[in-house]
Amino acid sequence: MRVILRQVWSAVRPVTAQQRFLWWCGTLLTASGAVHAVVAVVDQAPWWGAVSWRKPVEFGMSFGILCWSAVWVMRQLPVRRWGWLPAGLLGGGSLVEVAMITMQRWRGEASHFNEETAFDTAVWSVMAQVVILVVLAVVLLLAWSLARFRGAPAARVAVVAGLLGVLVSGYIGFGMAAEGEAAVEATGQVPDSVEFGAEGSAKLAHAIGLHGLQVLGLLAIGLGLRPAPARTQTRLMVSAVVGYGAVFASVTATAYAGRPWTSPGPWPALLALAGVVAVLAVSVVVARRLLSGVERWPAEVMR
Repeated sequence: MRVILRQVWSAVRPVTAQQRFLWWCGTLLTASGAVHAVVAVVDQAPWWGAVSWRKPVEFGMSFGILCWSAVWVMRQLPVRRWGWLPAGLLGGGSLVEVAMITMQRWRGEASHFNEETAFDTAVWSVMAQVVILVVLAVVLLLAWSLARFRGAPAARVAVVAGLLGVLVSGYIGFGMAAEGEAAVEATGQVPDSVEFGAEGSAKLAHAIGLHGLQVLGLLAIGLGLRPAPARTQTRLMVSAVVGYGAVFASVTATAYAGRPWTSPGPWPALLALAGVVAVLAVSVVVARRLLSGVERWPAEVMR
């Protein structure tokens, strides 16, 4: 296992200033999320609600992992000075967004949809604008990956599909923001959670799209550590992408239909089941190849 972890680190470690910037942004964000998880346990305040420690934890972890994932993406792109643009927008924007959310929780105020005071309104406005910059960074990384990707074909499939998933997740996020603001206008209160229709889990759909890059990226890294023929790697990755996309589409369709994710219709349920089976099957193949190949890796890798 230590050998595998070393090889994974070798594939994702930052090697340029742009990548190191993203790496440290991700490290600060995930560390913040972990610290606030401890604070949540000590404080014993409710985990759910408009004002909760859940938000600094979830947003810190999510944005931090996204920054780390971007390091892996940029490892497979040519080094360019203008690479600071997507790196700066993503890393800097993530730090600002999580800082605003964390500050509001320490103030005991809702971070989202809160327009109670001029200051709260300004914070919510900054958060909305910063998210747009983060989305722009993802668009730039996607265009760059389509034009000048230098990694394996399977990794390119994972990167393109993963970044597209992040963008679709962003679209769902904007829909959640619109629903939240409508709820505030209708009730005069910040909602504890945002749902599509009666019980549609917008949050789950948003999360699945946001983290597809990590799931597919890990599979791509695993395929690259003990590579099969390029066509085999690509077929496996396409299968994983189709499977993950099926789960994402099922949960998203169920959310927009106003149904809870635990009670989808028959076709979305079958689609999600087929998707889970496909991703698990590819994961098993990758894991078996890695574990069976450890004994045959060169001695210098084992040190």
